[in-house]
Amino acid sequence: MVAERFESALWETASLLLAAGDEAVLVDPAISADEVARISARARELGVRVTHVLATHADWDHVCGIAAFPTAAATMSEATAARLLAHAGEAAVAERAAAGGVSIAGEPRVDRTFSAGAALRAGPFLLETFALPGHTPDGTAFRCRDLDLLAVGDHLSAIEFPFASSTAAYRGTLAALIDLLRHDPPGRVVPGHGPELTAADALSIAEADLAYLWELHAAVATGTTHEDARAAGLAVELPRPAADDLEKSRVDNVEAALAERFTQS
Repeated sequence: MVAERFESALWETASLLLAAGDEAVLVDPAISADEVARISARARELGVRVTHVLATHADWDHVCGIAAFPTAAATMSEATAARLLAHAGEAAVAERAAAGGVSIAGEPRVDRTFSAGAALRAGPFLLETFALPGHTPDGTAFRCRDLDLLAVGDHLSAIEFPFASSTAAYRGTLAALIDLLRHDPPGRVVPGHGPELTAADALSIAEADLAYLWELHAAVATGTTHEDARAAGLAVELPRPAADDLEKSRVDNVEAALAERFTQS
């Protein structure tokens, strides 16, 4: 059996090639057409046929390689499929890629869906699936016990801090991941961005990220107005150094935390 990780030049985005016998499963093949072509070429070198392409969530950088594998079953959670289908008929993914100077194989598609939390048979592998909301509403983790590997999408990154669409949901996801990493740790943890991790390293990141989100939650609670609460939230230190161009994501986290505390006008 084979489990190989590939890394895009953009945001250190990770893709996986999982193979056994003459079949292979890809997870989040990304990003550029040339980078995805190298993954396809590696499958040919191994003499395996890509039967399934899995997506951890519907963000464009994780679904942009699906079109390069037209004979594979594009497989994702019902929530991820719903996000993609909401933009059916639009060139949403290609446009976002082009804005970043990236050419992709084409728009993603949905061939097969599953309910997150249910076991999934994909090619030669039986995978456990877990709903991981918080970064997006549709995040999904895939665990392959045959390969002792857990793919977690855009969580547990050593090069980023949490990017939260819902800070409450993200805290719940981190609590669940911490429980798994303590009591049933995999040998390999593969985040969607940044290097592969040991379970111990992943646990350390999860604990730091959860502490950050709780501190953010407490900080905005000290403000009696939106403006005071926003300033308090922006003063919260990130769990690790981050690039300057991620400042918008930091602000978005504060806005998500504010949404927990204040009614929307």
